[in-house]
Amino acid sequence: MNLKTKIIIFAVMALLVFLPFTILKIKSKGLFSGVRGPQFTVVEGYISEGDLLGNVLAEQGIGQIELNSITAELKKVFNVRRCNVGDRWEIHYGREGEFAKFIYYDGPVDFYVVEASAENNGYIASARKVEGERVIRGTRGRIMSSLYESMSNSQVNPELVIQFAEIFASKIDFFTDCRKDDEFRIFWESYIGKDGTVLKDMRISAASYTLDKETFHAFYFETPEGKGGYYDTQGKSVEAVFLKVPLNYRRISSYFTRRRFHPILKRYRPHLGIDYAAASGTPVSSIGDGSVTAAGRRRDGLGITVIVRHPNGYNSWYGHLSGIARGVSRGAKVRKGQ
Repeated sequence: MNLKTKIIIFAVMALLVFLPFTILKIKSKGLFSGVRGPQFTVVEGYISEGDLLGNVLAEQGIGQIELNSITAELKKVFNVRRCNVGDRWEIHYGREGEFAKFIYYDGPVDFYVVEASAENNGYIASARKVEGERVIRGTRGRIMSSLYESMSNSQVNPELVIQFAEIFASKIDFFTDCRKDDEFRIFWESYIGKDGTVLKDMRISAASYTLDKETFHAFYFETPEGKGGYYDTQGKSVEAVFLKVPLNYRRISSYFTRRRFHPILKRYRPHLGIDYAAASGTPVSSIGDGSVTAAGRRRDGLGITVIVRHPNGYNSWYGHLSGIARGVSRGAKVRKGQ
């Protein structure tokens, strides 16, 4: 038997010996969809209305002492009071069923990890981001109807439209001054995943709006101390006197529009406000200094509501509240951010 024949026989025998293991390994990937790697079993879920992080961990069999240590460590990098409905979480268990790590996803980019650390004989927490890169994107267009509809038609994220309106709020009233053929330009930061997916649209970097042949500009600038704001071409602040948003919201569920399809009445009606979706109990702040003109439950669909009168004839309304802070009643003075 020559050498070539011996090699062929050896190769065939090796293939017959290792083929079953190769097939078994390939099949095992489909059998264990709940396993991330050979040493971890992963259980995942989402925050529901009324969920507390401690209860979520307890429901997954984490003991009270271990639970307290995990949440205490997580608080070092993440405000657990900011847990929002729909946020995803993962618990990784080791081969013997012991806790290995907890991952909390705060939106599409940021996530926080608490891992068991044999070196520290305890746990260690860290703040991380989904792998990707920041890029500058931009577009321009003309007003055909409203600012919101025209910018949306140019594929601008609705939340960026609101940012845009807030940046120029001290210069332009987009509900009354917006005219057909007005021109807008906008550049913003986006966080792009490795597969090219837009994970999150961030802050507007630069913007302009041309109204009656007059162009207003805004450029974002951050000081060495980390304080940022928008300035015009002369270096003057264009920031409005009101807060951008009255609460730390998860998403915007309804926008200001003259024509919104009512989900209950099944017909189009004006929706002259902005609905922010947030967990029950999320603190709501006054967008500016003023005095309270009403505080209590209404019967017009707004539920528990506070109305604040501001200088220059402005009024801000805060509806669908779960409660009202002590001391906030008709006639009370409130401050911006209170």
